[in-house]
Amino acid sequence: MDEHAQIIDEARRRVARGEQLDARAFEARLKAIEGPSRERALRQLARIASVQRARALLAGPPPAPEVPSAPPPRKPLLKTRPTVTANMEIRRDQRADGFVLTWPAEPKVTAWDVRFSERADARADYVVREERTLPGEATAVELPLGDSPFRVHVLGRDRGGRLVRRAIVSGLTRESWADRWERRASAS
Repeated sequence: MDEHAQIIDEARRRVARGEQLDARAFEARLKAIEGPSRERALRQLARIASVQRARALLAGPPPAPEVPSAPPPRKPLLKTRPTVTANMEIRRDQRADGFVLTWPAEPKVTAWDVRFSERADARADYVVREERTLPGEATAVELPLGDSPFRVHVLGRDRGGRLVRRAIVSGLTRESWADRWERRASAS
């Protein structure tokens, strides 16, 4: 193998490994050696350099450093299931646009005390957010539900202020509003 062929083989190996080829340095080395194969070796070097340029164009710009993306939001480990504890019938109003609780009229009740409580997460305590007093004829209340677990106390009192009817609905959220509610019996 003559010296021109050795230089061309070295240029091919460098391009094959993905190394940067200094075509001018290889051309100077080829021109420094006299011989009948010099012109042919220069043409081969030009083709090898064009292969390197084509690979660089196909590869495109170097990839940008990967920025770690935010992990997908996790589902809560503990999901509160809506629960009703009552000595009266209380339901969600399916026809209403918002979140409305309804109950049947009760002749003994002269006033309904309604208390809204909310908690930050499934393990925190409920904190009273709002209290309302509704007339005895009222049979519905709209709830300001959000993403945090919500509790509603509906307490029906007679003329003497004695508790006649009560319902507690716990664990409500916008998401769980349409879920099946668990019903528990009330002690009173």
